[in-house]
Amino acid sequence: MIEAFLFLFTGIIGFVTLGLMLRFYRSNPFCNLFLVIIISIVSFRYFIHGSYILGLQSVLKPDKGLFSLLFLIIAPCLYLYYKHLTLQKKEYSPNDLKHGVFIIILYLINSIDAIHNSVLFYFGPMTNFFLIGIFLAFYNVLIFNLLSKEVWFRSNLHLVKDHFNLIKNWTITFFIINVLCSIVVLFSLYNEFNSGVLVSGKSMASFLLIFWVIIFFKILISPEILYGLPVLNKTLLKFNKSEFKNLELVVNSNDIWILETSDVKNNQDQKLQEKIREHILSYIHEVEKLSNEEFIFRNQKTSQGDIAEKLGVPTSHIVYLFKYHSKISFSEFRMNSRIHDAIVLLENGFLNSETFDSLAHTTGFSSYNPFFLAFKKNTSYSPQEYMKNKNT
Repeated sequence: MIEAFLFLFTGIIGFVTLGLMLRFYRSNPFCNLFLVIIISIVSFRYFIHGSYILGLQSVLKPDKGLFSLLFLIIAPCLYLYYKHLTLQKKEYSPNDLKHGVFIIILYLINSIDAIHNSVLFYFGPMTNFFLIGIFLAFYNVLIFNLLSKEVWFRSNLHLVKDHFNLIKNWTITFFIINVLCSIVVLFSLYNEFNSGVLVSGKSMASFLLIFWVIIFFKILISPEILYGLPVLNKTLLKFNKSEFKNLELVVNSNDIWILETSDVKNNQDQKLQEKIREHILSYIHEVEKLSNEEFIFRNQKTSQGDIAEKLGVPTSHIVYLFKYHSKISFSEFRMNSRIHDAIVLLENGFLNSETFDSLAHTTGFSSYNPFFLAFKKNTSYSPQEYMKNKNT
């Protein structure tokens, strides 16, 4: 009976956590669609199990048998969660659906008696144990490789240091618990397959329950993870008025341009130099005009090719311009131009009728998070701090 109460309690805590995260979904870099799916599945499963045993409802029964295989979807969802978290994007691709193919196949081969009784199941029910074990191991290795490459062992990640540490610590904690959950599930399945009972993966559910309660409370007591950037900004950034007065932007400054260069090395670029040398000043002027007056970078997809098309010159000319006559790369120039655009809009009262999220999209960013990071990188201050100082 105590276990049933714990199941119910975990399910309720999960739903509360999910509800709070969803309120700030758009501005929360720690929450994406796949974390929503994971928390929803776990919370729903525990809530149904606990409420049914306690007699609070009799409509939905705890899952057992073949249907339980579908809950393996949590493994690929974890990988996709980490993938989108490290990329800091909330754009999803139909390609992500391929991660559910194995689960569907496993479900089907267990549904068809002819296959289930064939040589494929030479080891009987334990065949499923081996297949699921390989499946879980595969995704844990995939996740480890992803996080090792993109977060844990990287020193050049373009994120605010404290923000980066938050992501690093969160992914380490969550990954360790993911691995422990996989081990417990495998032990549960082994016992269930051996004993011949209907499989549910919950014969050791009390251990899983502890792990998920830890995760839910970790999220609930970490406002940065629970609520996202609005709280993250206040936690990470220390406001300093004296420094703010000396704020300098590396945006659209003549200091980034080099009129003469002798650093041209390959033959193709040398030939190009001879051809366009007298046009360099004109190119610089036109690029600045496209940035400051025509706001070409408000289009998220603006490339060097688009600049060249506007100027009516080959793309190679613009590539050459940023390669040899600019102290920063084209992508940095584009980002800086967008931040300059954002500051101009802020100065002109953009927030009187719009939001920071709208400002990010207006200036060409895919979402608020990359806008915030770019603003912080260029100015050392958050957009909120900028406005706070402006209004004091």
